[in-house]
Amino acid sequence: MAARLITIAIPTHNRAALLGQTLASLGPLAIPAGARVECLVIDNGSADATPAVVRAAGPALKFPLRRVLEERVGSSFARNRAVDEARGELLCFVDDDVIVEPDWLLELVGEMERRRLDAACGIVMPRFLAPCPSWLGPRLYVKLAVHDAGAIEQMTPAEREQVHHYFSANVAFQRNAFELFGRFREDLGVVGGNPISGEDTELFARIIARGGSVGFAARARVHHLIGPERLTASYLRRKSFAFGVGSAFEGGRTHNRVEKLIRNGGRMLWAAARRDHEAVVYHQLEMWNYFGYCRGRMIQWSASSRS
Repeated sequence: MAARLITIAIPTHNRAALLGQTLASLGPLAIPAGARVECLVIDNGSADATPAVVRAAGPALKFPLRRVLEERVGSSFARNRAVDEARGELLCFVDDDVIVEPDWLLELVGEMERRRLDAACGIVMPRFLAPCPSWLGPRLYVKLAVHDAGAIEQMTPAEREQVHHYFSANVAFQRNAFELFGRFREDLGVVGGNPISGEDTELFARIIARGGSVGFAARARVHHLIGPERLTASYLRRKSFAFGVGSAFEGGRTHNRVEKLIRNGGRMLWAAARRDHEAVVYHQLEMWNYFGYCRGRMIQWSASSRS
């Protein structure tokens, strides 16, 4: 019987230097028993040294490395191209700015098999490349799409499954999950400065809503490299706004109601009075998420009125 094949997919766009670090971290990767691995770099229209970085990284890996060019720029286009190109029974995504731990794949695949999951999301830990501002604490990590690993480790398994902060920087899917539940929506996903994101959270929610199983793999860990450009309140406001726009396009139930705006405005003022700067920023970002949702609804209304 042929050994099962696992595909590691890394979408990338103009991040050659960071991609090189990600690929280097795959060198000491432990391979699950009885498995073969392939790695795909989905080059999403890069204009930098990405092809050379991929060529240079190949000889240091224990498995084949292949670059695939996807000229339609956008995160969902790149992820869906990975689905098309992958030959593995399991498809594991990591971002082009993470460092994987040596036992990452063992833990991720092991959790999927033990629990028979359709998708498993590992832990994404922050690795800050510059000093953090005083107001940026663990409560704001979710806004950077990273986890507070210490808090998650303190949880019981049942509590951990209620967190639902699943990030596509570290996720695995059964290949047939895309046939059963569909792919990444291509009307969502980051495209340059396009303020529409959330293609990953929408897919996770869709799998769960249709009876599939998604769970944490708490010991499958990667480290997200976070540069100084992301350690500003203005960056976090833009991201929160973008997630709000994306949630409007996703449709379905939403927590973005006017009472959210009022509640977070009041809490922001109370936090300011207490000099709790982390809480001030947190509630401000929740308000920007609401504004983004309203913007998304306006875009939809404008498009429908013209049709």
